[in-house]
Amino acid sequence: QISIPDRPITQHGLVAPKTTVSRSSQRQVQDKTYFIALLRTKMTELTNEIGRLQRENDALAQEQSGYATYEKKAEVLAAELKELQGQMADHNLLLDKLNTDADMEDVREEYNELKGQNDQEARSVELLFEQRQDRERQLRQLEAEIEEERHMADNLIAAMKPELRQRYAEQKDANQLLLIQLDKLQQKLNTLQSQRNSLEEDISLSQIKQEAVKLYERLRELGEKKAVLQEEQRLRGTPAQERERLLMQVKEDNAELAGIERQTSEARERLTAVQEELSQLDQELEDQHGERRAKYRELKKREETMDAFLETFADTRQAELDRQEKLQGDIVEHLEIVSRNLPHFSNLPSQDEMALLRDDLASKEGEMEKSKMTLSTLGQEQKKLAVDLQKIEQLESKVQLELDSLRLKMKKMEDEMVVFSDLDQLKNSAEHRKQQLLAEKEALQASKEPSRKAVEELQARYDDARAKLNENEVYTRVAN
Repeated sequence: QISIPDRPITQHGLVAPKTTVSRSSQRQVQDKTYFIALLRTKMTELTNEIGRLQRENDALAQEQSGYATYEKKAEVLAAELKELQGQMADHNLLLDKLNTDADMEDVREEYNELKGQNDQEARSVELLFEQRQDRERQLRQLEAEIEEERHMADNLIAAMKPELRQRYAEQKDANQLLLIQLDKLQQKLNTLQSQRNSLEEDISLSQIKQEAVKLYERLRELGEKKAVLQEEQRLRGTPAQERERLLMQVKEDNAELAGIERQTSEARERLTAVQEELSQLDQELEDQHGERRAKYRELKKREETMDAFLETFADTRQAELDRQEKLQGDIVEHLEIVSRNLPHFSNLPSQDEMALLRDDLASKEGEMEKSKMTLSTLGQEQKKLAVDLQKIEQLESKVQLELDSLRLKMKKMEDEMVVFSDLDQLKNSAEHRKQQLLAEKEALQASKEPSRKAVEELQARYDDARAKLNENEVYTRVAN
């Protein structure tokens, strides 16, 4: 039996009765198949994400390559734009000439003038380029020389004794520290110089600051004068004290003059010692020249002997060969005579005579071998004498350089003696130089204000021209 009230009736019809059991969206049984499916889902998501990132990477790489192409194209277009701007400036200039009814001769004359200026600037650029190449070549040569000197220095350091090497390392470290300190001080000096220039510029732009600086300078001068007057007032006492002070001043002046005279006498003594040393060096140089002249004469004599031998060697050799040939002919002739006289054994030479003949023949052959070896021996002797002569010439040049250096030092000391002997002239020169510098300072201060006004006027004209140029529509379109 079916009971109708068991199913509720709604406006949507019959609906199934709701149960009290709630169902979850997750799978109830999480077995191996469930986890495999879950891993496959995650792997698919990772694969899709990797593919998406790869596509983005390819797109970025393509954009990067396109960016390089666009950059090259932009450079080409910028160069073309610059050329077109130059053409437009030429056309505008020509249009201005046409609007002002300029004469063709004037235009042609201006063209020739500009062409001459351009040619001159082109030659200047070429000259600068050649100078730059020369400087670069000199720089490379200097770098090579520096590298060679550094290599030689490394070799010398490696050949030093351990204590010298240690001392060199210490001196090198100290030098490096001094260079670092010098760099820091130079940077500090540059900073202070920049601050000074900035302050001077600020002062130059403000009339009030200039007046303040002048007043401070005037105040400082008055303070110095006040201090001098106070010191004079303090030193000025009773007539006895004034007399004592003048006596002390005279004594100090006399002591100073005595010191100057002592320095002058010491300088004269040094000059005399240098002259004596120079004369001694001249004497030693003369003695060395005498020894060298003796050696030179000996070498010259040996060279003349060798030259004479070389000149007569061919004739002597030919005469020796002729003599040997004659001796060989005599020997053959004697052998023929001996062969004809063989039946006469009683007339044959004895064994002693044969020994003498053999000794004579051996001595002749030895002389011939000696004559063959003499040429090579003399050649070696000539090379050795040439090397000795070169060493003597180098020694002579070195001694001559030392002599010239000593003469220059003596001349410099003589000039210093002349200068130091005339103190009044030194004082007058210093005072004259001081007056010149003061006059230059006043002239520069006088020309400072007109120069500042001229700069301000030029700046105003530049700002006005810049404003008019910004208002020009053609320039605005080209600039944008």
